[in-house]
Amino acid sequence: MDEPQDRLPAELVRALGDDALGPPDQPAFLLVTTDEDGGPRISMLSVGELLVHDERTLRVALWPGTRTAGNLGRGGTALLAAVSPGSVTYVWTRPARLIVPEDAGLECFELTATVARADAHAGMPVTSGITFRAEDQEQAVASWRRQRDLLADARRE
Repeated sequence: MDEPQDRLPAELVRALGDDALGPPDQPAFLLVTTDEDGGPRISMLSVGELLVHDERTLRVALWPGTRTAGNLGRGGTALLAAVSPGSVTYVWTRPARLIVPEDAGLECFELTATVARADAHAGMPVTSGITFRAEDQEQAVASWRRQRDLLADARRE
């Protein structure tokens, strides 16, 4: 991506597609929000906690009562970073709370892209991303599918 844009980069959309749920080694995505004292709060998210809603919006499912959920609930800018071989993608977003059933046990938000850009480092390329492996892959994928279905059905406040 040469110039900043106001939509989700195609490589990020692909990375968050349904096919991404299956492999045992999963990419981690970093969500940076701002605490009430102005300090940064970094959360590591899985592909199962993120859903591409359209070309400009992502949806995110978080554990209730976390500082990250509180920060998103207050508004302001949030930054999503995706580290992958070849580049690092940054998406600045504006959050909006989503309405989900109370028994979902999650707080959900829609993140609208305001600026997206990628940094490729000529001569010193990024060679790997941040990854993790779920101990029980079958259970993790089932949980992720439930969360993504919930995000797909959520409504904006």
